[in-house]
Amino acid sequence: MKMLLSAYCSGSITKGAGDEKKTCWTKIEKDQVRQTAHPYDVVFLNPDDPITDPGNVLGQFGRDMYQVMVADAVIVDARERRGLGIGVEMAAAAAMGTPVIVVAPRNSKYRLDELHYRGATVTDYVHPHVASLASYVVESFYDAGQALVKTLGEKKAPGSRPQWLEPAITEYRSNVLRHDAPMLAAQERLGLAE
Repeated sequence: MKMLLSAYCSGSITKGAGDEKKTCWTKIEKDQVRQTAHPYDVVFLNPDDPITDPGNVLGQFGRDMYQVMVADAVIVDARERRGLGIGVEMAAAAAMGTPVIVVAPRNSKYRLDELHYRGATVTDYVHPHVASLASYVVESFYDAGQALVKTLGEKKAPGSRPQWLEPAITEYRSNVLRHDAPMLAAQERLGLAE
């Protein structure tokens, strides 16, 4: 039996017709992570899996935060500009002790060889929020797989969760999880069944 690691796939999800041109997690990115996480197999926790009650926004937020909490690491797709949700996932992961791996290729939105701003020139610039919250900033999803293996033992023991996360995680665990087939399957595979 292969040893397992879990990774939460942070990045844009397609919400409608206007999102077709966004770069999102696909089988390609997951396969690249898997290839370099050897000898481990990777269970991906996906925020875009269908949820049984999309109208339960607190439960939906709770699902994302629960997955961030139980994952061995969060892998952030930062190949292009991202929105509010990704920042919240990164902050929540850092607060809950879950390592954050950011895929930000050189000379992309969040990582530049040289940046001129505020009257100065900065070399090897990494966006301050990324630099402060990330455990690793890497070039590719292949590199993310290697970083995922490096995170073994870096996850901090669960302590008290930030109060702003508690209602959402409780809502998810109490009212949504039992109907969430993809997450129940992931929990069973990872030995996390409640």
